[in-house]
Amino acid sequence: MVDIFQEVEEDLKRERSEELWRKYGKYVIGTAAVIVLGVAGREGLKTYEHTTSIENGTRLANAVELAQAGEDKQDAALEALDAIIADGNAGFVAMGHFQKAAIYLRAGATPPAVSELEAVAGNADIDQVYRDLAVVQIAMNSANQSNAQEMIAKLTPIAVPENAWYYSAREMIALLHVASGDVEAAKPLLTEIADDAQAPSGMRARASEILKAVGA
Repeated sequence: MVDIFQEVEEDLKRERSEELWRKYGKYVIGTAAVIVLGVAGREGLKTYEHTTSIENGTRLANAVELAQAGEDKQDAALEALDAIIADGNAGFVAMGHFQKAAIYLRAGATPPAVSELEAVAGNADIDQVYRDLAVVQIAMNSANQSNAQEMIAKLTPIAVPENAWYYSAREMIALLHVASGDVEAAKPLLTEIADDAQAPSGMRARASEILKAVGA
């Protein structure tokens, strides 16, 4: 009888974890395209301002304008970004891949978007801040119950206070623990986020809501 009760308890835990992942995971994942596009634009401007390659900066700006001009301009935007990437300037290579990822995400094409992000994450010539952002975005766009532990391992080195993407990485790790059924591992992370006055307000509110849902 004890075994039966244990099985029932495990099933309930698993169902609760799956329900929480379905409910809250989408809020994080749903911001992925916005973050990619926003950071790519902002960091791209910084790259433009700190480089002597005015031509590359202009080409990037033109490609972004095409990307925002409507569905009929997306292929042209992708071609323009491919040309920028092919030139091999590390900063612009990163921005090219991020912009391509944003285009694919807007179109609902997640696999090619993730491929673009992986190209940034795996390029040792690109600044670490961009590579770390790519890892966070890969997790946001491809995480699921089956690869949760793999994604947690990739995010853990980023989830440190000195990293620019600290809060996003920690929130994603917490949600991945939920997705894998380990709600107890998620609780301390969510508590830290909820209690951290420096964390984004929306993230703090989301962490508090999840903690209430799990009875913490």
